[in-house]
Amino acid sequence: MERRKHKGLAVVGFLFSLTAFVAHGLASYLPYWYGQSVGDDSYYGGLWQICSKRSGKVTCTKITSPWEDDKKWYVRTCQGLAMGASLLTFIGVIILIVKLCKGKEPGCTSAYPVSRVLFFIGGLMIFGVTGVWSAYQIELIKENKMFAYWIEWSAGVLFIVSAILLAIRKYAPSDPYRNPAPVNPTTQIHLNMAPAAQPYMPPPVQAYPYMANQGFARY
Repeated sequence: MERRKHKGLAVVGFLFSLTAFVAHGLASYLPYWYGQSVGDDSYYGGLWQICSKRSGKVTCTKITSPWEDDKKWYVRTCQGLAMGASLLTFIGVIILIVKLCKGKEPGCTSAYPVSRVLFFIGGLMIFGVTGVWSAYQIELIKENKMFAYWIEWSAGVLFIVSAILLAIRKYAPSDPYRNPAPVNPTTQIHLNMAPAAQPYMPPPVQAYPYMANQGFARY
């Protein structure tokens, strides 16, 4: 029995990480992290946009990247962490796809450790985004969180879970085509030294005593 990664755990970890990557990509850019309604008007926003709806007309203002604006430090920090998590987890997903498609290649031996480290760090960075954002916003925003915030938080959970699944080592049957059983040299020698076919030799005359007596009876 060979101690190696169980294929089922790897596939489940890949599905969790892919779902988390898509959820993080959508939630981090949606302007639905918080919302508030004042009469017929409503206000909502996220990491990258702040929108308002007045008299049925929606107006959105883009929040520029962390290095192009003079906004508050915690907004810059959340944007930077979100971008870093996107990059790291994207690399981890690509490495895991290559591993699942070409797992027997010699260069794929470190794919699982690298992917789980990237997913774990990416999940922690997403927790940092949601934690810093909710800790330093004003009370009005803290009390009116919307669905995109919780999707982002769930993406961090899925990345951590996928990293744990990739870290679990479970006994799985060895692949006979990957590691064939070695042939005993002594057995190989005996197989190569099989006796060759001998030419046919007629039996001696003594084996047929009756025929010999018949021959002498002629004389």
